[in-house]
Amino acid sequence: MYNTDLPTRAELPSTGKLLRSTLLAAVIAIALLVTVVLPAEYAIDPTGAGRLLGLTEMGEIKTQLAEEAELDQANEEAAAVQAS
Repeated sequence: MYNTDLPTRAELPSTGKLLRSTLLAAVIAIALLVTVVLPAEYAIDPTGAGRLLGLTEMGEIKTQLAEEAELDQANEEAAAVQAS
């Protein structure tokens, strides 16, 4: 099926434009990682933006739940060892 024409060489982006777009995307990804993902997932807030957005609290709750789950697992394993 033939739906579109192939672009000509003049229509393709230059190497400089591709590099600039790639670098911009990388900078935005790092900014999102530092301001949103780290506070929300790991309670690590180097910029303080996570605290303002309420994401650090969410990360602290996740961390606490993970620690409690680990303790429960250790207690279950200890109970299984005592039972046998």
